[in-house]
Amino acid sequence: MKKIFTLSLLILVSFAAVQAQKADGSIKGNLLDSNTKQPIVDATVSVMNVKDSSLATFTLSNKQGGFEVKGLADADYLLIVSHKSYDPFSKSFTISAENKTINFGSVFPGTSGKSLENVVISSYVPIQVKGDTVQFNASAFKTKPNATVEDLLKKLPGVEVDKEGNIKTQGEDIQKVFVNGKEFFGNDPKLATKNLTADMVESIQVFDDMSDQAKFTKIDDGSRSKTINIQLKKDKNKGIFGRALIAG
Repeated sequence: MKKIFTLSLLILVSFAAVQAQKADGSIKGNLLDSNTKQPIVDATVSVMNVKDSSLATFTLSNKQGGFEVKGLADADYLLIVSHKSYDPFSKSFTISAENKTINFGSVFPGTSGKSLENVVISSYVPIQVKGDTVQFNASAFKTKPNATVEDLLKKLPGVEVDKEGNIKTQGEDIQKVFVNGKEFFGNDPKLATKNLTADMVESIQVFDDMSDQAKFTKIDDGSRSKTINIQLKKDKNKGIFGRALIAG
């Protein structure tokens, strides 16, 4: 009987621990223009962990300006809203056993310009959508010491890297990899992703690049190549050519 009681107690404790770890928190809200009260569409809504400044998840606002994020574990978070036409908006919140669902109601991002606070917030925005370009802030995605750019790419939402180092985003093959906007590594994207370290990277941009012929003639031929641009930190630019030559 004592063994059965002990086993039952262990099961109960284990179940309680699992329940405590369940990621069943959620938030929602509605983004509106402060002047027109019209919905703000396709704003990036990011949720960051306060503990380590890593990205927990993100979404885009819908046609009604609404957003909803589910699957949040109990923790302290920072909500960051970014859109090219508005100042970044941030607000801290906590998901707990007593507070699983948070409704932010109507949120009105400002358009006052780049104050110091907005510049600071912008530096922490994990993901920004700028037209056809998706930009990832490298510092928001934690990697191990000496990690490569390939390791960093594996952390990015919507980006896949297979065992051979081939890269896909949203199911499409990456055909080009630029560094600081230039194709330094020839026709093999893996030379850059396997030989540059993650700590060198400021941001990663994913976009559809025009063909070389279209760039030369300045006539759009409709041809596009899924492309990644690795934007390096200013103090990490030196030595890139030497490393590339060694890698080659």
